[in-house]
Amino acid sequence: EYGAKGIRVNSISPGLTASPMAAPHLETPGLTEAFLKNYPLGRLNTSEDIAAAAVFLGSDECFMTGQNLQVNGGLTLRRNPMPSEIEESVMAAMAAAQQD
Repeated sequence: EYGAKGIRVNSISPGLTASPMAAPHLETPGLTEAFLKNYPLGRLNTSEDIAAAAVFLGSDECFMTGQNLQVNGGLTLRRNPMPSEIEESVMAAMAAAQQD
C-alpha cells in the first residue's frame, strides 16, 4: 500500500561490526580471529559498510522494497563461531601471549 506513494520499506542486518560499541568485546584476545574464520570476505564490517548500504537503500537507484539487506561480509553463507570455537581461539591467544 505504501509503494504506490513512492515509499519503500527495507532493513539492514549487519554482522559483527568493528565499532566503538563492539570494541570492548573485540579486544578479547582470539575473539576476532574466531569470527574471521567464518567471514568469506576476511574482515569484519565497518560502520562505513553499513552507511554505504543505507545510502544505497535511500537512493533513487534502489529498486527494492520489502527486503532485508544482509551486510555481513558473507557470514550468512556460513555461521557465527560456536561457543566452544570462541573459547578455543581465546585460550590459544592467551597462551601465546603468556609465551611472549
